[in-house]
Amino acid sequence: MFAIAGCHKNSDSPQNGVVPISQLKFPSTFNWEASKTINLSAGITMLPTQIGNLCRISVFNGDPSKGGKLLVTGSAGYGSPFDLRGQDGVAFDFTDSVKVADQVTYNFTQTSLKSIVTATDDPDCSGATTAKTLSGNQTVNLNNGTLYYVTGSFTGTINFGGSGASINVCGTLHPAAINNMNTNCMITVTQGGSFIYDGTLTVGDGSRITSYSNSHVQLGGLIMTGTTARLRNYCNDWVIGSAFSPNGFIENYGSLVLNSDLNININSGTFVTSASITIKGNLNINSVVTNNGPIEVLGTLNLNNATFYNNCKVLIHQDVNLNSGNLTMNGAFLKEFGDLQVNPGVTLLMKNNSMISTATYKQSTDIQGTGGRSEIKISGSGQIIGTNKINGSIETITPTGTLITGGSSNCINGATLTSIANAKNVLQVSTCNTEGVGGTPPPTDTDGDGIANGLDQYPSDPTRAFDNYYPSQTTYGTLVFEDLWPAMGDYDLNDLVLDYRVQTVTNALNNVVDIKINYYVRAAGAGYSNGFGFQLDGVLPGQIASVTGYSLKNSYISLAGSGVENGQQQAVVIVFDDFNNVIHRNGSGTFFNTVPGEPKGTADTVKINIHLITPLSQTIVGTPPYNPFLIKNKDRSIEIHLADKPPTSLANTALFGTSADNSNIDAGRYYKTSNNLPWGLNLPVAFDYVTETTPINAGYLFFVNWAQSGGVSYPDWYTSKAGYRNTNYIYQGK
Repeated sequence: MFAIAGCHKNSDSPQNGVVPISQLKFPSTFNWEASKTINLSAGITMLPTQIGNLCRISVFNGDPSKGGKLLVTGSAGYGSPFDLRGQDGVAFDFTDSVKVADQVTYNFTQTSLKSIVTATDDPDCSGATTAKTLSGNQTVNLNNGTLYYVTGSFTGTINFGGSGASINVCGTLHPAAINNMNTNCMITVTQGGSFIYDGTLTVGDGSRITSYSNSHVQLGGLIMTGTTARLRNYCNDWVIGSAFSPNGFIENYGSLVLNSDLNININSGTFVTSASITIKGNLNINSVVTNNGPIEVLGTLNLNNATFYNNCKVLIHQDVNLNSGNLTMNGAFLKEFGDLQVNPGVTLLMKNNSMISTATYKQSTDIQGTGGRSEIKISGSGQIIGTNKINGSIETITPTGTLITGGSSNCINGATLTSIANAKNVLQVSTCNTEGVGGTPPPTDTDGDGIANGLDQYPSDPTRAFDNYYPSQTTYGTLVFEDLWPAMGDYDLNDLVLDYRVQTVTNALNNVVDIKINYYVRAAGAGYSNGFGFQLDGVLPGQIASVTGYSLKNSYISLAGSGVENGQQQAVVIVFDDFNNVIHRNGSGTFFNTVPGEPKGTADTVKINIHLITPLSQTIVGTPPYNPFLIKNKDRSIEIHLADKPPTSLANTALFGTSADNSNIDAGRYYKTSNNLPWGLNLPVAFDYVTETTPINAGYLFFVNWAQSGGVSYPDWYTSKAGYRNTNYIYQGK
């Protein structure tokens, strides 16, 4: 009998008075991340003329005037916010920005900030168990207060208990029937999930349907019977087949298509849309509606004793009848191709450079303009009945500068009437106002992606616009691993020390097109021939067009034609199958750059380039360094991931719970010991690792404080601040 050890490791012996790390206890909920993930959304209300429809927002890891490094660039426009999911220590910048404590401070000198929203992580099916997973085509009775999952396909009948049962849909839910979705029941369609129901779904009080990005919802019909029922949509593929008369709360942040009429008769609740709605019938507004995105109506719009706040764009293919109630337009656009009637009993307020464009126009009451000058453009004939007035900052233009009934005398307090050719007002074409009036030509946009050449980092490529970096454009992060898993080891965390820098290329919509990663093996204190790869947890293998740049010299890795690994449920990229093939030793020692006094070697930079078939949102692609893992000694079944990161499909899960490992698959706990130590760490800097056989807490004096506090104390433990480390144990090389 014989055994092979990675580097003859032992974590149980004290070193110079340092307590063995295996004898310490750490919080079970600690994720061992050396930087926090933040979710931010920045929206823009107004853009200067010279920029165009979209501005560029840059993100730095500090005040750029004081040396802060570029991390991320992206676009934002009215109704199209810039969303960031990334690490902390960032500052948004248009022309200047600073960071104070854990808050991001904005100073947009040419734009105004519309909103900043901290988002929550999307739900998933990580808690699915066999007993709580719906599959097949049987009839299931859901217990009240229980969360169920659809991870594959379910086509049977669902009987809600009537109160409090929930379903997370990660696969395909296409049930034959859904019954008793009465009170506080939920259906949540997660990223990549699909919910199809051919019948009419009835949703009761407190119940809700939520769809997240990259999901699909298709309902034959929807009835919301309760005043507190809720529909919340983040996906771009939600269809309702029949007339929809919602009650309760409607929140649309994605794309909603209604194949018939939309009758908004909400007695208690709200209807707010911040993205796209297409209505293939009529839009009848009978209660309060707020629109922050584009609405397109193939039929007629009727406003009946209701309040309609239009803050972006409404496109009507037939007529607009403003019968009674209130229409307030704030920097908004309303375009219709038939007749627009402003009837007695309605209040029309045009604010801040709003615009109405209509074929024919009839005004039978006073209207008001405030703020920046608004515009009424009549391409055909117009009438102002009797002594009714256009009052305030509104310019009305017609082909001849005249009306069939009424004229300049009906325009008071700054309102004017003139011909289209002599229009004085300037309203630039924008995301909301797609027509505009007068003004200077928009900035040059050679590739037509909506990003002006001066802001576009790929001005001749319509599929690419911006470069984004982690940890920054000029710095590297570091991954460190122990390689004896499921055994413990000496915890020097230098069996593989791998520097990396990630560049993601995004398009004008801030979706990822390419992922480019540079890897550099800085050290390997291992006797094993270890490989390395990473998984994109939210990306399927079929969504990858190509992977290039890897170093594979052995036969134990099998690749698909695109370059991703075969046999995987998610997209997996193998960077190298043996680190020895990408390093250059300077001497004959077993270990590489971990033993003081031995000659220091160099390594090749492995440059991975991933191209996606279709651009994906950054939420789906994930946050660098994604889900990295070490392959132990060329045994493809043994993977060593960071704490609580799931293994790939090819990992031998039978090793969980053996030796020092204390993983629990059902609880989503992976690669931790019983005292909650991980086998790997990700550092957002080029980490100065410790020498061979030195436990990390001997070199870094506040590592234990940081970990035992759950990351609260000494979050910068890995830096070179005075008193933070014992330099005798930090590898220097020569």
